[in-house]
Amino acid sequence: MKKFDELFKRIKEQAMAVDNVIFELIPEKEPKKLYDAVRHYPLAGGKRVRPFVVLRAAEAAGGNPEKALYPAAAVELLHNYSLVHDDIMDMDELRRGRPTVHKVWGVNMAILAGDLLFSKVFEAIAKTPVESSKVVRILDVMARTSNELCEGQAMDIEFETKKEVTVEEYLKMISGKTGALFDGSATIGAIVGTDNEEYIQALSKWGRNVGIAFQIWDDVLDLVADEKKLGKPVGSDIRKGKKTLIVSHFFDNANEEDKAQFMKVFGKYAGDARDDALIHDDVKTEVQKAIELLRKYGSIDYAAEYAKNLVKEANEALKVLPESEARKDLELLAEFLVEREF
Repeated sequence: MKKFDELFKRIKEQAMAVDNVIFELIPEKEPKKLYDAVRHYPLAGGKRVRPFVVLRAAEAAGGNPEKALYPAAAVELLHNYSLVHDDIMDMDELRRGRPTVHKVWGVNMAILAGDLLFSKVFEAIAKTPVESSKVVRILDVMARTSNELCEGQAMDIEFETKKEVTVEEYLKMISGKTGALFDGSATIGAIVGTDNEEYIQALSKWGRNVGIAFQIWDDVLDLVADEKKLGKPVGSDIRKGKKTLIVSHFFDNANEEDKAQFMKVFGKYAGDARDDALIHDDVKTEVQKAIELLRKYGSIDYAAEYAKNLVKEANEALKVLPESEARKDLELLAEFLVEREF
């Protein structure tokens, strides 16, 4: 993975600049509990990939990336807002190796922390040093992105009670849940950087494709990754009964006998999934049998290939932009997201 070393270095460098803006927007202040809760996830780190997309998209489109620092911070704040609320809905207890916000400060304070993070998104955008017409357009993109995030999350919740989810339904859900924020990040950066609509639309397409591919590749890794690199036992999505592109493809193609066999495992060990250390060997064996059924119908390979094709289309779209280090970084980032092992 040496070809990505310089990319990782630049992501880390730009993350420091974005963090300076984030903590300017959410300083230590009263009410202390509220602001401690608000700062909890940003302080926990994270790679700041989406802000990096904002900054590199602005530069790839021909603009000054420094003008995109506030929108880049806004994107990260929106992402963290969604994580706080997602963790409440999922009753998750850990995030980035730390106790979740609601576990430390309670559900009520966590909801307020999420709401404050959301309001800071628009405060950040208002500080963007570009003409007012661009600020209005960035606000519109961010609002639509937030709408799609909520719609995607709602679909994901509805999927929990559906026996089967089609490939088309899954792709629509994930387009909102992960595709929208990458799309929004690239589009906002492009708006800061240029008035060229062809460039803006190219970066929007890049972001949408890459965001969808990112999640699909996560779903693939859950089934095929090395457990030590992944940091958890493989097959947690099967234990939880998570509807993915892989599962949708399987149900579209499997015979009734294999579907019935798969359903004996799928979602039947959701309780165990909350503590990976407590998963028994017999459960792991059953999960492996389910994974073999997915392999039998080529469902894992189908999803992996789908993600890689999305990335090819994404990088093809960038060819309308002038060649630059920023454009190359976006291309490398897209490639990394479907080549990573964890």
